[in-house]
Amino acid sequence: MKEAQNEFFKYTESYKKYGPKIELKISHTVRVEKLCVDIAKSLNLSDEDVELADMCGLLHDIARFEQWKRYQTYSDLASLDHGDLGVEILKKNNFINKFTKKNHETIFRAVKYHNKYRVPNTISDRNKLFVNITRDADKIDILQLFVNGGLVNHTEDAIISDKVYKAILDKKEIKRTDVKTKADDIAVRLGFVFDLNFKRSYEILKETDYINKMIDVQIKDTKNETLVKQLNELREFVNKYIGEMIKC
Repeated sequence: MKEAQNEFFKYTESYKKYGPKIELKISHTVRVEKLCVDIAKSLNLSDEDVELADMCGLLHDIARFEQWKRYQTYSDLASLDHGDLGVEILKKNNFINKFTKKNHETIFRAVKYHNKYRVPNTISDRNKLFVNITRDADKIDILQLFVNGGLVNHTEDAIISDKVYKAILDKKEIKRTDVKTKADDIAVRLGFVFDLNFKRSYEILKETDYINKMIDVQIKDTKNETLVKQLNELREFVNKYIGEMIKC
């Protein structure tokens, strides 16, 4: 894996001139890679499959650098789907061979579907396993970014809209098209917990306390008492769900 990591850093080096947002995605990638390994080991996968999960994490956001270069945004809605572009980049001139000569199809699936609303049932169970490991790791680190300032969301004293609030209570991940307010963006992140796939993922959330920390950051940022009430109610609901999933 060391050679693959060196290749990744070599690839991203040329993008650093486009600003500090590039460094944000490099560090995000390194953390997601480690989380993929953590989750994979918790499943008692073989050493080879742990390495494959590692590779999926390393390459999952390979398109983010080109996305920023072209559009100066990480918003897929405002530019393009970075999962799809990632597969194109890895396939072009067999670029993926610089990282690994094995398991290309599984890696392509993990890159393509790590950011999609749903994983299609048409892919094999084995490929879906690595897609879901990658998705979980990515979501966990996105929560970390909101806690530690890598991503900032000012609610502008808006409240969570009724449809989005209900989606949380129905234990559904929220569609981006349903987001109407700045506060809804926070609910989207809380909704991540209903789309995690492994016990270890919930254990990591419990250990890191990202949910409580993220909500605390938002409560500190707002003067809207209704939003504070919503966030505290959702805090209790989501933490209870995490506890239940750990016990499963």
